Amino acid sequence: MKRVLLLAMTTAVILPFHVRAQTKPDFSGTWTLDTAKSDPPPQGRGGGGGAGAGSVTIKQTGADLAVTSEGRQGPQTMTYKLDGSESTNQVMGRGGAQTVKSTAKWDGSSLVIETTRDFNGMSITTKEVRRLDNAGKEMIVETTAQTPNGEQKRKVVYTKS
Repeated sequence: MKRVLLLAMTTAVILPFHVRAQTKPDFSGTWTLDTAKSDPPPQGRGGGGGAGAGSVTIKQTGADLAVTSEGRQGPQTMTYKLDGSESTNQVMGRGGAQTVKSTAKWDGSSLVIETTRDFNGMSITTKEVRRLDNAGKEMIVETTAQTPNGEQKRKVVYTKS
């Protein structure tokens, strides 16, 4: 009887932590850039890559994540499959529409999105790590881009509107 009681108490204490660790954050909502907490955009051509727009709207389901931001040619939506399979999106660039390929996968409570695009015959790879902080009121996006000019890193913080 004591063993059963001890097992029940141990399960009651450990199980909530195990379940909480497995839950994935929901990034859904409208997010506004916090320039005071964010790194400034890179200078020169090709800087930023769309990360760091004034506001973004995210819709998340169990299967995908859709991020809409305001670009130079109007709203731009990127949709990512959350199962680690490849997603294809069209983005507007200086030379018109361009196809980009991405994979999104969970790393604990962070969502890691790796995107590859061709720019003037060169391949540019971007790794974006997205997580929530401050009880879900802040979204931190850390981006690392491998470009012909070397590696560029930027941390952008958004506040939930």
